[in-house]
This record gives sequence, C-alpha cells and structure tokens, in this order.
Amino acid sequence: MRRLTSGQRIAGGLVAGFITVLTLVLPWFDVLGRQRSSIDIIRSASILDVIEGWVRVLVIIGWLLAPILVSIAMFVAAAGKHRTSAILLLPVGLTTVLIVGAGLVISEVDLAWGAFVGLLSAICTSILAIMVISNRPPRNDRTHP
Repeated sequence: MRRLTSGQRIAGGLVAGFITVLTLVLPWFDVLGRQRSSIDIIRSASILDVIEGWVRVLVIIGWLLAPILVSIAMFVAAAGKHRTSAILLLPVGLTTVLIVGAGLVISEVDLAWGAFVGLLSAICTSILAIMVISNRPPRNDRTHP
C-alpha cells in the first residue's frame, strides 16, 4: 500500500477545511422547528445579549477567522509550505469539533444535518493537519554521495 505524500495530505486537509467553512452557512441547529446556521445562531445570541462582552468578541472573531485561516492555508500550501499550512488549518478543525461536541452535550439543542457534515469534515481536517505536522522530513545523510 502506497503512503500518502505530505502534498496529498495537505491537499485533503485543505479540501476538508474548505468544506468545514462551507458548513458554517448550512443548517446547524433546529430551533423551534426552524433550521438555523451557526452564523444565524451567533447573530441571534448577540442580539439577545446571550453572549456579550469579550465572549461575544471571541466567538465572532473565531468564526470570522475560520474562512480566513483556510484561505491563507491554501496560499501557503501552494507556496510549498505544507507544515505551516497544516498549522493554520488545525484551529479550524479543532474549534469546529469543540463547538459541535458542545452542541451534542447540551440536551436542549437539536443539531441539524449541517453540524454533522461540519463535524465530519473538521475531524478530517484535524487528522490530516496533524499527519502533516508530525511528518518528519528525511534527514540528509552526508556519508553517502
């Protein structure tokens, strides 16, 4: 069985990261019979002052950073910096996994299909990013010409 190269791993991670970002506008929650995206929920929570202060700022910045980090990771990967690209992807995957995981734990929240697509793609993003980060390049052996 052929092993995946670092380029193939980061390409898969970038595709999964892109899908993770796309899921932000898909239905994540079912609230009173109506499906809402994660962005809708953040906006509603902000308007209703459910989240306020530094938590509100942190949540909004975190959700805005996801597409920015994936975009930068794409450019960095195109420049051949796979490990740096993976480092940029890792927070996107881990944050999404944590958010959906929290939604699964909170019994009052019904998750919609978009959250599960986001969870699956975020897990793939995280695993592939970790594989690229942990991959050690071969050392040059100067004893053989």
